[in-house]
Amino acid sequence: MIARKKILPALLLLCLALLAACSGGAESGSSGGALQTLDMPGVEQHFTANRGKVTLVMFWATWCPACKTEMPVLEQLRAKYPPEKLDVMAISVDDTEQVMAEYLKSQPTTVDVYLSKAEVGSEFGVKSIPALYVLDKGGQVAFNSAGVYPFEMLDSVISQLVKD
Repeated sequence: MIARKKILPALLLLCLALLAACSGGAESGSSGGALQTLDMPGVEQHFTANRGKVTLVMFWATWCPACKTEMPVLEQLRAKYPPEKLDVMAISVDDTEQVMAEYLKSQPTTVDVYLSKAEVGSEFGVKSIPALYVLDKGGQVAFNSAGVYPFEMLDSVISQLVKD
């Protein structure tokens, strides 16, 4: 587990460097209209495009009650911090785009939502959801944990990283 924590950031940095020359980039998730399916190169492109910002990533699913309670916390964080300081992305592990799109129609959000390809969760080492990752401005994992966290707890982590 410790080796994975050290290897993942190094692997991400290497992939980010290789992808920096790619054109296009990850478009906005749910706020851009069509739901985007995200594979690892897409995640890495997204991280490259948002370098210099703190990034909060939540893996979740529409069928997970705990995940649904965490989404309003992400909304609060999205409202508190401007997009140039904090990037918030929710990566769904739902089976189909249709399920996710229907959920987003009934529960709109200001958070960018993406549908994960299978390898994304496994690359991050996601074993249960919700799973939260906070990356610092340099792209290093500053916090990762499964479970539900209150706004105050996540805010204390993010506020420290935003001002560093």
